[in-house]
Amino acid sequence: MPDNNNNDSVAGAAACKSSHWLHRYRSFLVDPGTLITLSCGILLILAVISDPGGLYHGEVHEGGSILYLAAALLGSSYIWWSALQGIRERDFTADIPVSIATMAAITIGEYAAAAVVAVLLLLGGLLEEFVAARANQSLESLSCLLPDSVTVRREGRDLTVCLEEVRAGDMLLVRSGERIAVDGEVVSGFASVSQAAITGESLAVEKKAGDKVFAGTLLEVGAIEVLVTGIGSETTLGQIRTLIEEAQAHKPPIERLLNRYAKIYMPTALIAGALLWWWSGDVMRAITMLIVFCPCVIVLATPTALVAAIGNAALRGSLIKKGATIEALSNVDTVIFDKTGTLTAGKPKLLKIEALGDIPHDKLLKKAARGEKFSEHPLGRAMVDEAKSRDLDLVDPQLFEPLPGLGIRASVDGEEIFLGRINSLEREGIFVGQDIKERAESLEATGCSVILLAAGGRTEGLFVFEDELRPESHNVVQKLDELGLDVVIVTGDNRASTERVASRIGVRELFFEKMPQEKVQIVKELQSKGRKVAFVGEGVNDGPALAQADVGIAMGIAGTDVAMETADIGLLSDDLSKMPHLIKVSRKAIKTIKHNLAFSLGVLAVAVALTVPGILTPVSGALLHELSSIPVILNSMRLIAYGPKV
Repeated sequence: MPDNNNNDSVAGAAACKSSHWLHRYRSFLVDPGTLITLSCGILLILAVISDPGGLYHGEVHEGGSILYLAAALLGSSYIWWSALQGIRERDFTADIPVSIATMAAITIGEYAAAAVVAVLLLLGGLLEEFVAARANQSLESLSCLLPDSVTVRREGRDLTVCLEEVRAGDMLLVRSGERIAVDGEVVSGFASVSQAAITGESLAVEKKAGDKVFAGTLLEVGAIEVLVTGIGSETTLGQIRTLIEEAQAHKPPIERLLNRYAKIYMPTALIAGALLWWWSGDVMRAITMLIVFCPCVIVLATPTALVAAIGNAALRGSLIKKGATIEALSNVDTVIFDKTGTLTAGKPKLLKIEALGDIPHDKLLKKAARGEKFSEHPLGRAMVDEAKSRDLDLVDPQLFEPLPGLGIRASVDGEEIFLGRINSLEREGIFVGQDIKERAESLEATGCSVILLAAGGRTEGLFVFEDELRPESHNVVQKLDELGLDVVIVTGDNRASTERVASRIGVRELFFEKMPQEKVQIVKELQSKGRKVAFVGEGVNDGPALAQADVGIAMGIAGTDVAMETADIGLLSDDLSKMPHLIKVSRKAIKTIKHNLAFSLGVLAVAVALTVPGILTPVSGALLHELSSIPVILNSMRLIAYGPKV
């Protein structure tokens, strides 16, 4: 394909990434909830600037009073509307007791308190809406895996057309460095294709006539003609997008701890206030009862702990997108890992060299690396990298000829060499002894890749490669096991390589050669058995499973945009050793929330006891609540320092 097509593809990807954020998030920015929250926040800031003392005592200056009241009414009105909708739908959330609290505070003139409570609640909701809007944008980034234009062979002519013009039955020509834009079948040619984005396979796959190819995969070396069998939503890539959308739409929302308390707390507050009014005949006592029942402290009990836990994770290299994720993570009992790029580095490494004669290993590697110096194949690059690490002098070969689907032919110091797999050597007429053949096959059966070096028509050595295991993988699995979690591997890679990794890190439950839709099904099956699942991955093919899992965790550096924005948590340093700490801090956060709630309920009991005989007034009741929030905040802040320092 002409170079301009490749440039078009690059330009298309750049355009996807450079979309203006105002355009991308327009629907989020013009949402009524967003506008009300921002307006309420601005009014509160202006009120604080005008009269900062209003935050610390009930007496405010006239100008500040108006601004505090405006912020309180604007913010509270949205919460009241939300609470009303909840009552209509019999969904008793924290909005209802917060509504009671703000109404009571406004009634007694505590405008600043009402404004602060309203803004805090609205900001929490705003952040979650932003995360949701961001996740939706991840679906758009899938289109960046496809070129804007392709080469179609029609009536004996090669035509460059827009991807939208391609139809099933067309014949596409795809060359080195280009992405395959459709699902199809190879009609002619040979190529090495990286399918990591779709299947998760760690190494490129050789494609020849009769083999299937997938949209979004990268043709690394070679050229093929592809008969189009699927386009757009009909492709495997299109199905991945559909799976992510369905998973996000049907994933049950996490019932927050605060909302569970609200279902009991709200009717109790109303009944207590009504009974006290009926018994005493004093409306001020009833108002005081509603104020002491005001869930300000209880409202603080949860978010302060969650914010502290999020801060703790951030300081240690993990980005938790929303507080509800911490509650979900604390309940996780099963962790599913993708293999390629997650447990492994996602690129081949030269494991060992086996000489078939008395040739020194360095001499053998130098010869092979010189031959592969200009190669684009991952195994060839791994040879070159290893040679450079040994400070071997890699003079350019006199001849370099890539043979798509077969290997490479080169001339080194006047000697013709050939590098490829067993079947490639045999096709070139190079004799491969039965013992060499059996040795190579036994190595490949363990999940390794084997390349043979032939010089002068004679096999001289074997080069054994493996997908490099992340050094922390084994320790992480061990620590998760100690925490009582089941660890599972689910990957699109082959059985041999999966079993090799699983045996090295101590994982007994594994699934291999799974397509994205099959990964989702495995997550669903585990969830149907009552298991709470966290899925850890990094590729486009992991996107649907990340969305379906109770908690999705993406590798931040190695991870694709789709994985990062679909996931609930991002590991910013691609360090799996953060996983056990994330589990621990989430569990600690929930314990802290429960302690906060227990303290808040204790203060409530004292306040109620003092309200019934009329000892507490509305003002003193509000003051008691303000003072009781201090221990709750301090207790939550302890979470920031929890765990090992970095």
